[in-house]
Amino acid sequence: PTTEHNRIMDWTPTIKALGLDKEISTIPGMELTGSGAHLNAFPLNPKHHHQDGGAPKWTKDPRVNALNLMNHSGHHPSGWVHINHPDMIENFIDRNKDGKPDGGYRGILSLIDAIETENYRAAQILHPAPYKISRLAGREQVNIVREFVWLQMLNKGLRTWGIAVSDAHTVHGNGVGGWRTYIPSSTDNPSEIDWKEISRRAKSGQMILTTGPYLEVSTSDGTITGGYARANDSIDLNVRVQCSSWIDIDRIQVLKNGRPDKSLNYTRESNPDLFGDGVLKFDQTLTIDLTEDTHLIVVAYGSNSDLKIGYGSSGQSGIRPCAYNNPIFIDIDGDGFTPNGDILGFSLPTGRVSVSDAKKLLSQAGIPTE
Repeated sequence: PTTEHNRIMDWTPTIKALGLDKEISTIPGMELTGSGAHLNAFPLNPKHHHQDGGAPKWTKDPRVNALNLMNHSGHHPSGWVHINHPDMIENFIDRNKDGKPDGGYRGILSLIDAIETENYRAAQILHPAPYKISRLAGREQVNIVREFVWLQMLNKGLRTWGIAVSDAHTVHGNGVGGWRTYIPSSTDNPSEIDWKEISRRAKSGQMILTTGPYLEVSTSDGTITGGYARANDSIDLNVRVQCSSWIDIDRIQVLKNGRPDKSLNYTRESNPDLFGDGVLKFDQTLTIDLTEDTHLIVVAYGSNSDLKIGYGSSGQSGIRPCAYNNPIFIDIDGDGFTPNGDILGFSLPTGRVSVSDAKKLLSQAGIPTE
């Protein structure tokens, strides 16, 4: 999709002029931006000789922006809208950041299809807390860990899909491809790709987030990422990971309702027989014990690898190979999936988490602050 800031564009004429229409598929759209939530949307029809290609105006309320984008070029049932690099507190927890949870922009999750849980930087899907302490210009500050809050939200029943983008703005330093989202397609021929099929699959959560590893996850009955399955006290999960020759993974960790299960943590060091050295790095069926309705996320990670061969001196080079799936939801009692409400040991973060408060809470949880 085309995602230029604040202008609707269509790259189709350029792709055809370069003779690449059999190699690249595109769809016109935009990234609507301002001093709050940024939203990507497609399809949008550019209006030639109009300011910004006829793009709508940004407003502070992301719900208004989502509605405007959804209906801007005529309502498309398969149309797509997501929030980029979201402020998890403002959008979903504490809208005015006064330290009192108010639900953020209530109803926003019903108006969008997904949020970017990964955007250019290194993966933090395995980070054990909703925030971390960093330094900027010598001063300590609290940084919200988007992935952890997303897991908390899933457990609270605030369901939205996660997607990954590289957020490319320049050729070097912030280029294309550090993070990407893989979606199933009925064809490998770019010229035959149907955007409606891709959007439909994405809306169903059939997406893998990755910095390179190709992860496939399914249950024994064929349920794939984003799907719902019925089980009793356990379920078999098929996990397969392939990598190009210049990256590697050495860890598979299964998250059960957002928590890393120690019995489902497999490493190349501890379980060498489970890992391969060729393109196929991992191909196993894992038995997952269940005591409650559970959403399952598999994380493939390369603790001893990076992206330097592919990205050289660009900023993405230090990122570890990582891939994880959108959750598969398992119902164990036949009455539909019920989120367990577990907030993973921490309250949902609000707008007044000070450095001292964050350090205290992290210390109480036994998590280093440096």
